[in-house]
Amino acid sequence: MKKNKNIILGTAGHIDHGKTAFIRALTGIDCDRLKEEKERGITIVLGYAHMMLPSGIKVGIVDVPGHERFVSKMVAGASGIDVVAFLVAADDGIKPQTIEHLHICDILGITRGIVVLSKKDLVDEELLFLQKEEIKVLLKGTGLEGSPIIPVSSVSGDGLADFILTLDKIAGEVTTKSYDKPFRLPVDATLTITGFGTVVRGTALSGTITVGEEVTILPEGRKTRIRGIENHGSAVRDGFAGERLALNLSDVSRDEVDRGVVIARHGYYRPSDTFLVHFKYLPYNKKPIMGKLHCQFHVLTSRVRAELLLLHMERLHPGEACFAVVKTSRPLIVSYGDSFVIRGYGLFTTIGGGRILNPVLPEVKENYTSPAYLHTLRQGSLADKITFFILHSGEKGMSLKGLAGVLNESDDDIKILADKLKKSKIIFQDDGYVFYHKEHVYALKEKLSGIVHGYHQQNPLRAGINKEELFVKAGTKADLFHLALHLMIQEGIVQNDRDLIRERRFNLTETFADPLLLKVEELFFAYGLQPKVPAEAAKELKMDQKLLTKVLNLLIRSERMFKINEDFYLHAKHWERIQDMLSVYFKNNLILTPQDARGLFGLPRKFSIPLLEFLDYKKMTVRTMEGRRWRKEGAT
Repeated sequence: MKKNKNIILGTAGHIDHGKTAFIRALTGIDCDRLKEEKERGITIVLGYAHMMLPSGIKVGIVDVPGHERFVSKMVAGASGIDVVAFLVAADDGIKPQTIEHLHICDILGITRGIVVLSKKDLVDEELLFLQKEEIKVLLKGTGLEGSPIIPVSSVSGDGLADFILTLDKIAGEVTTKSYDKPFRLPVDATLTITGFGTVVRGTALSGTITVGEEVTILPEGRKTRIRGIENHGSAVRDGFAGERLALNLSDVSRDEVDRGVVIARHGYYRPSDTFLVHFKYLPYNKKPIMGKLHCQFHVLTSRVRAELLLLHMERLHPGEACFAVVKTSRPLIVSYGDSFVIRGYGLFTTIGGGRILNPVLPEVKENYTSPAYLHTLRQGSLADKITFFILHSGEKGMSLKGLAGVLNESDDDIKILADKLKKSKIIFQDDGYVFYHKEHVYALKEKLSGIVHGYHQQNPLRAGINKEELFVKAGTKADLFHLALHLMIQEGIVQNDRDLIRERRFNLTETFADPLLLKVEELFFAYGLQPKVPAEAAKELKMDQKLLTKVLNLLIRSERMFKINEDFYLHAKHWERIQDMLSVYFKNNLILTPQDARGLFGLPRKFSIPLLEFLDYKKMTVRTMEGRRWRKEGAT
């Protein structure tokens, strides 16, 4: 297990307020990597650094852009941040991007931070004091309210020691991310390294990963293996939640893993382009949203065009919040509780954001907008959410892995609660660990019961409906069908007799068919070992041949008759006679030839040959070059 705790520190703040210089002074690592960044003096892409705190806690540092054109990368970099270093230049004060970055931190749920009042060497103590007071006012009502404010000079290093000690204290309060949840890493950078191939980088949001393991590139669904893992520039065998990781992928080109894709453990996450969300419209917006809004949707490391549709509201005023549906231009991989940011389409302005409530909204919009449903998703217990996701999965059901991925929980936590729900018969489970809500299981049981009952009414001379025919008529998935049928058999609603399904209370002898059964049975008993073909028997009985066939099939199912072939039926008593005759014959003979059989049973060749083949089928005899030999193990 881990020896050192890991946290992610992210920067935020207006352009030119010294974020990259601060990190360089703190760690000695220059996060401006591109020539354009060097020339312009701003961070365009995400920069990365790392350090070790006095307590031994490892810190991965993400330097995000401050320029308004690159806020999308700021949002991408903020995914997985535990603590934010919020920079405000002492000589410049609060600026538009300062406010926007603060709102983004609030939307993303970042509540631990340190305000770095940078460039303290450029101002006097009085201005420094005034800037602190303005910052305190700005932070009021946000997740960063009450955060420490530390003046720092990246040039002289003054204040860096205070920052490190304060960060160490806050880092100790950060809850270690769950290692038992399914692994998920949104990619925020890709590169090709000669001799190694494609490498992706990002912050592991949950779970663990090991060199050699198979993972899936989502949303495309391509599988690959982990060739190597690096953390803070060092090769490691395992990667853990909360760490900045570089993953070397096998046989994958750089074009297949652009920023925004997710590297995940197989089977847990599924792509979707429609989400149910809780959305907050920021108070500084000028106009209300009227029903819907075309926008840029930022979640994890993805940015896509989208449409926001308000639920239960015709208009949403600045400062208000509501439930909404987001439809994106392409499928994404998200989980319950993931934060998102919405920016105006074509505008460089953050207008709001919120949390994902349902990452896989059903195509059939059953009751997902009902108040009870929305309340459960936002404030219900994990057991409630499990129940509702299974309910709204319909007859498809939800697997254990699917629930863990959707709800961002561990397999064990889902299984413990699912077992309790099964005991209460709120949900049911098939053999493949797929869960179904009782509403759908009971509905299918009713449907199957109706099909079986109707079959008996239409076919009173048949012992039941073939299981395969029942499945086709039910029109559902195989696993759910077998689950519902198994429950019906357990509960005594139906019986399964050699894949014929009938109502438990159904009894052929109580139907009008019983006199016919006796009549046909008596006739074939009278035939003895000199059978007649069914067509002749039908004439003798003055009965329709199709009806005779149905009656014969019923007698065969109850083993009162035996079908040798299409033209040869034997009464059970005569079948017993044949077995007795064979037993006596083989006490004195090793081989039974076709000629012997004709003489023994008094049958012509057209009946004796089928009878010998039937004996082979019943494993009473075995055919050899000389004739049939007796198989004692098959004799009855």
